[in-house]
Formats: sequence, structure tokens, C-alpha cells
Amino acid sequence: MSVEAAVRAFLDRLRRRVRLPAKKTELPPADDTLRAVEPSLDLAARFVASAEAAGCRVHRVGTADWTAQVARIVTEHRIASVLVQVEPGTALTPERAADLTRVLADRGVSMMTETSDAVLFDVGAAVTGVLSATAETGTLVCASGAASARGATLIPPVHIAVVDQSQLVADLYDTFAWLRRRDELPANVNLITGPSKTADIEGVLVTGMHGPGVVHVILLEPS
Repeated sequence: MSVEAAVRAFLDRLRRRVRLPAKKTELPPADDTLRAVEPSLDLAARFVASAEAAGCRVHRVGTADWTAQVARIVTEHRIASVLVQVEPGTALTPERAADLTRVLADRGVSMMTETSDAVLFDVGAAVTGVLSATAETGTLVCASGAASARGATLIPPVHIAVVDQSQLVADLYDTFAWLRRRDELPANVNLITGPSKTADIEGVLVTGMHGPGVVHVILLEPS
């Protein structure tokens, strides 16, 4: 018997012995006893508190003022080049990205749209949208796909996430329920809660060791 045949025979025996569940495991019902944040509460206030507790810097601004706020952040960190990643279905629409590009270009900031490794490791910041944001934990739900590079939220030292207040959900029950309702799942989904951190060396917490050391959230409020 060849090696391939032996492996196939082993897998067949294993399948017969292991009883797989008849259906996918589902989350328990999201009733009030399991929820720390009810959808009826002030999700914006809870998200701000949770995100800031996790180390994010949240800026609540109107849709007319957000580009000026991003410009202030770029100036504060002395950033010379910024990646602006337009993402369909997020708050960073092509129109808003064009507005931001004009504002930053007027201040002498180099604007990038290419998402090659060379660009991702060279820019000082990335501005992205998010799929949604979770109020309970202050988590940003980011996805990669044809129009969005996974590294945009994971490599540049400063991440600026543009979040519309309508994108806030109460907790992870709502986050995963929202993902299940999508016709097609993204290639990759990252749940980002605050700047990157590690405590691998002697239990000492270090921020920004392997990803953005600073995360700004531009929370767009209704005008």
C-alpha cells in the first residue's frame, strides 16, 4: 500500500470513529441575562468609555469637522505620509477620502493609496474605515478584501479609524449576528481593541511592539 493510500485509509477510519456535530455550534440566545450592554443604551457613550479604557483616543466630531480633526492628529504626531484606504460599505467613502486628501495635501502631507508592503512599512499613519464597532469592549471590526489591505490596520505606527455612529453595535452577540447576515464573509476579519500590546518579556506590558502604538477613532456624529 502506498503512503497516500495508507493516509486515506487512516482518515476514513478516523471519520467513522469521530462523531461530528450535526450542525454548527451556535451562540446561546442573546437574552438580557447574558448582555452587559443593552442595545437600547447610549452606545456612543459606552463605546467611547470602553475604547479609551483600552488605550484608544476617541474624537467625537460632526461630519463637517472630521477632516480638520485628522489634520490635527497628523500634525500632533509629525506624520509626513499617510495611507488613505477607501473601503466600500464603511464610513470612509470615496467622497470623504477625497475631502481628506485635499485637506492633508494642502498641509504638505504625502498621500498614499497603494497598499504594497513598501508603502505600509514606510507611511506614518493609515486612515481606514471599519465594518462595525462594538460598544461593550471598544472594539473595531476591520476586514480585508479586494479593496482593503489587511496590513493597513496592523502595520503603520498610527491607525486612524473612521467610524460612523450608526455602525455601533452593543456587544459581540450583535457583532457576530451582523457578520452572519452578510451575503459573503470578508477574506479576513480583525477585532482590534486598542493599540497593539505585548507582555511576553518578563510580563512587562509594552505598547506598539508589533503594530500600531497609537489608535485614534474618529467617531462621526449626526449633524
